[in-house]
Parts: sequence; structure tokens; C-alpha cells
Amino acid sequence: MTGTGARDNPVPTTPDTVPRGCSWFTDPDGTLCLCPGCMARIQDPDAQCLCDTLTTRLDLLTEKLRDLEARQRYANAWWHALSGVVRDHPDGRAIVTETRARSGR
Repeated sequence: MTGTGARDNPVPTTPDTVPRGCSWFTDPDGTLCLCPGCMARIQDPDAQCLCDTLTTRLDLLTEKLRDLEARQRYANAWWHALSGVVRDHPDGRAIVTETRARSGR
């Protein structure tokens, strides 16, 4: 369970201190409440919590997105540098014309 409370041992909380993920807690008036963090618990409070699985997947996808963004920044920098070199080269027009011919454009 990702949260800090369990059904048998809920934690006291206020609206500002509800933990992320599934967690059983007691609200200020003493009512036992479930704060569902995953679809399984929304549909059935006694279902197995999937928050750890979903959090892990989110972390992996976030890391992959960061890697892809870094690769894209590198590719953009490389492309702009290469384009500048070709543009400044004495045979730049011929290089661009040949590249277009070879790429079918």
C-alpha cells in the first residue's frame, strides 16, 4: 500500500495532509475514509492497490520522456550547426542541391 494508513490502522489527517496514492485515513470528525489513488480501489475499496505499479510506470515513462527530449535537443543543436557549416561553405548550394536530389525532394 502506497499511503501511510491502512483500514485497520488509519492515520488522522486534515484536507491539507491527505497522502498520495491509496490510503485509509480518519477525517477530523473521526469518520474512516479511503482516499483511492488507483482505478482498482475506486471500483472496490477492498481490491489490491495498484498505486505502486502505476507510480513505477509513470516514473519510467517520465524518465524516457526526459531522455527523448535530451536527444531531441542534441539533434537540434547538431542540425543547426551542420546547416550553418553547409550554408557558409563555398560549395553550400551544390551540397544542398545534391542532398535534395538524393533524398527525392
